[in-house]
Amino acid sequence: MTGGNPEKAPCRAPRAADCVVPLTLAAYTAPDRTMPVPARLRYHRGDPYAVHLDCRVDLPAPVTWVFARDLLVQGLNGWAGPGDVSVHPSLDPAHDVVYFWLHPPGCPVTFHAPRTVIEDFLAATYAIVPAGRETEYGDLEAQLGRLLARDTPPAG
Repeated sequence: MTGGNPEKAPCRAPRAADCVVPLTLAAYTAPDRTMPVPARLRYHRGDPYAVHLDCRVDLPAPVTWVFARDLLVQGLNGWAGPGDVSVHPSLDPAHDVVYFWLHPPGCPVTFHAPRTVIEDFLAATYAIVPAGRETEYGDLEAQLGRLLARDTPPAG
């Protein structure tokens, strides 16, 4: 992780259960055309490996993407994420942004956000749960159980 000062991060105090950072993403609607999308990044110490990206927080039910905190860190310096979520920095030094490529079935979308917002968010998450100490937080067995329950076909 680079940059950021946890004491000045725009999140609640490190003792709080969550870190929430509002931001406006720029969604690409056509080449060289973007549309602002109200969003927020969330981090929960009970799920220390994940970050949540809520898009369209102005709607009753935002669209939420959950992906690894490490993927966001890696995406600050190079292409990261071969799956449904990819993150990478701008190749143009004049644009200090981070790109998010979200690949839902049939409707891929590309956003970008200011790099400093992402760096400050990550700094705040590491103030809450330091790197390498994730196993001290959350209940991995309960999280695995919830994931497996979602993938289990109904009996019948």
